[in-house]
Amino acid sequence: MFASFRTLFLLVLLRPTAAMPAGGHLLRRQQENSTCENPLVRKEWRSLSLDDRKSYIDAVKCLYGKPAVTPKDILPGASSMYDDFVGDHVLQADANHFVGHFYAWHRLIVWTYENELRNCGYAGAQPYWDWSLDANSVEDMLASPVFDPDSGFGGNGEWVPGTPENPEPGVDLTVSGELLALDWTNRTGGGCIPDGPFANLTIRLGPEDDVEGNERCVRRDFTPVHSFSSANADSVADAMAQPDFWHFSERTQVTIHAAGHAGVGGIYGTLTDVWSSPGDPLFWLHHTNMDRAWWSWQMKNLSERLQDMTGPIVPYDYTNALGGNVTLDFEVRTNSSVNVALPIRDLMDIGGGFLCYDYDTLY
Repeated sequence: MFASFRTLFLLVLLRPTAAMPAGGHLLRRQQENSTCENPLVRKEWRSLSLDDRKSYIDAVKCLYGKPAVTPKDILPGASSMYDDFVGDHVLQADANHFVGHFYAWHRLIVWTYENELRNCGYAGAQPYWDWSLDANSVEDMLASPVFDPDSGFGGNGEWVPGTPENPEPGVDLTVSGELLALDWTNRTGGGCIPDGPFANLTIRLGPEDDVEGNERCVRRDFTPVHSFSSANADSVADAMAQPDFWHFSERTQVTIHAAGHAGVGGIYGTLTDVWSSPGDPLFWLHHTNMDRAWWSWQMKNLSERLQDMTGPIVPYDYTNALGGNVTLDFEVRTNSSVNVALPIRDLMDIGGGFLCYDYDTLY
């Protein structure tokens, strides 16, 4: 089961990352004797009160109402601050998947997103979606509070017929490469989501690495078999049992990470698009849970694992034949609402003075 998801992000190419300064200043900060006294506590979506869920969704909508800050020569199709975040992922996806800094970069962009939500009046922390709670049956997945049309993100997309070999005319696939050969017979949607707070949401960037502007809806194509096979409790337990970061990162990028995208995105859905997957706001809950998984693994031997960072700089270069190895001094940056550039060592401890957050529960 684990190997089947290795192909999910074969769309990632070895292209150079575009420099993309956004409207804010470049922030470089080293942690020096800083402390975290009142960390935000990130909680699972279903544990939030209905009022807190509404407040979170309102803050996401607020980002759609704020103007984009990324210069037009970099993201010509961006209109809102939410587009800035999608565009950051679009332009950096090639360099930040199947590499050693995959987890650190996503930790940074989720933290930046969380801060902008709080600038939009949201008083809480970025929530997460623990998909392992919903990966036992089709009924559990469909009944998940995260998909509730009134207090969640809306449900599945409308049914669109077709297969990877014979897609519906006029409907773009969001999968490619070897992924096309996987079993998609139990996919259940594919079209625009008809309910929930984002039913009328307009995505402007993508598909793939298009930043010129292409307005379309959020699409979902629930394919539960992929959630069941690699986003369940057994897959999480396997992740927690990995002996070092190299094995943890390499393993989980093709299991729990890929399954979270494929189980919701299917062959037509927004979440399966490697580049523009943040166009579905559920992306942020998925990747917050990925961060929670990393922190859970770190906490099992924290003193050693705060220093455990490795993996290729070049995607898939696990033998280091094409490039060097990621270290704690390797710099990652987000160029969404503000430019932040940090060495990974400043992102290893979520309870440090810079990040300053925690999780209500761990794996």
